[in-house]
Amino acid sequence: MLRIFYRTCLYMVTLITPGLAIPAPATAVAVDEHPATVAEKMLAGIHQATWVQEGKGPHVVYIFFDPDCPYCHQIYVDTRDWIKRDAMEFRWIPVGVLTVTSPGKAAAILAAKDPLKAFYQNEEHFARGEGGGGIDEALVMEDKTKKALDMNASLLRLSGFDAVPTLLFRADNGEAVVIRGAPPGDKLKQILGYVK
Repeated sequence: MLRIFYRTCLYMVTLITPGLAIPAPATAVAVDEHPATVAEKMLAGIHQATWVQEGKGPHVVYIFFDPDCPYCHQIYVDTRDWIKRDAMEFRWIPVGVLTVTSPGKAAAILAAKDPLKAFYQNEEHFARGEGGGGIDEALVMEDKTKKALDMNASLLRLSGFDAVPTLLFRADNGEAVVIRGAPPGDKLKQILGYVK
């Protein structure tokens, strides 16, 4: 069973090409590191991240996302049932790496009076064609917000890529797990079943 889980975790990675995120089969291994080592490093520094908390379930998953990323949006869509059942706590970690509007939209989410409401604005009004996320860019990015986004991006780079979405969690066997890319809904459901 655990072998199936790890095959599922290694299923897909999102590669970033100039301005375009495309899914591609690959392993979740950084160039010189085992995925568990990468995941442990990321979890060790995760307290430095700034995230938007959604849900109050007993199981925690960190999700690095770009406000303009259609694959990140699909993860959002595929996690609605988990939120409705109070089964998970998702900690959405914004980064601005895909488009010219991504940093401003990520800043708008983090700097909002109610970041969760801003996050929902982005996701519920997401445009799959041009434009991506449904929130307007922040007109001015305060230093505090810029530092938070820079820290989020540096934590994401520990995975070996600037790939979004990237999921990070501790599995029920105690191991740290990092998944780059957007697994299909049925695979995501299987993966989330292993979260501690």
